[in-house]
Amino acid sequence: MFYPFMSIYFVSKGLSESELGVILAITPITTILVNPLWNFLVKDARTSRRILKLMTIIEGIAIILITQVSGFELYALLITLIAFFCSPYMPIQDGFTALFTNKEKIDYTSIRIHASIAYVVASSIAGIAILWLSFDILFVIAGVFFGLTAIITSWIKPLEEPSTHEQRPKRDLKALLKNKSFFRYLIFYTIVIGSVRIGDSFFAVYLTSARSLTTTEYGFIFSAFIVAEVLMMRYLILHPNQFKERHLYIAATVMFSLRFLVYALNMPIWIVAISTLFRGIAWGIILFAHIKVVLKIVKVENVFLGILLITLTFSIYTGLGSLYFGHFIEQYGYGLFYMIHMIIIAIGLVFYLVFPPGTKVPNSRNIQEV
Repeated sequence: MFYPFMSIYFVSKGLSESELGVILAITPITTILVNPLWNFLVKDARTSRRILKLMTIIEGIAIILITQVSGFELYALLITLIAFFCSPYMPIQDGFTALFTNKEKIDYTSIRIHASIAYVVASSIAGIAILWLSFDILFVIAGVFFGLTAIITSWIKPLEEPSTHEQRPKRDLKALLKNKSFFRYLIFYTIVIGSVRIGDSFFAVYLTSARSLTTTEYGFIFSAFIVAEVLMMRYLILHPNQFKERHLYIAATVMFSLRFLVYALNMPIWIVAISTLFRGIAWGIILFAHIKVVLKIVKVENVFLGILLITLTFSIYTGLGSLYFGHFIEQYGYGLFYMIHMIIIAIGLVFYLVFPPGTKVPNSRNIQEV
């Protein structure tokens, strides 16, 4: 209820696109700086549970405080606070989910899909509620709900830690740095998904400011592409081997690119709404395939290190991109902004076709053994 409408809220409070770009850049840049600290602190499931409770309460309070202050500096300070204390919130949840699905032999995507369903419900309700309530009241409600989920964290099923006597494979940084397939995939993912993320960061303001949609109409469009994401993930869960990852990534990248082309050409709003469904279908593909691809191109003992490196380059790219393109939009408008990112995504597709990542990892240990 907060994040889909955050950009619109800040603009409604008088922030310019360049100031919004700074706000959007704070989270990825802060994440880069504080991740080593959190990687040191989060050592096991018990510690993770305690930290997750603390993060939930801090972020809930920070969301409420955003409604009680005004001015770019204070908004930036509170977003920095959220980024500093809560940046590992999703990775910790993913860690719990990964442990649970591995133990219970459940597909990860079959649980992740419910997060997308929650987004559909929350964004639809929020879009309508804004008509009757102010942004401030809506965000106070969101902050209270978010803080209360600390109670739900207490109910997470205790998960058995691996035996301390088990021999665990050690990270092999040298092997990862020599893995050409991994770096090909890293470059492709950073360029394509990073550009999508930058474009999406300004999407709400594009629709409500440049295309004059109401927040309710934006809420329905946002919900619609999340529905498309859910349906795509559900289909791929039921048909996991019907398509090769290569073909899925090509299809997703083409849809991302076409969607931004529609925005760049300022087409009628009904075409914009339909093309936005491409984002949902494409993102459903990425959520389904990303971890599977990483597992195929790196040794299993390097999976977490590989994901960390991908997250690092992705955060640098999106942080600097949001910072720069906030100023860019003010000067040149949304049309050229989306055209540039359409071209960057197309270049990413060409790179993927010319330098496809391999799918075999020699001398890697079996995942079940680990």
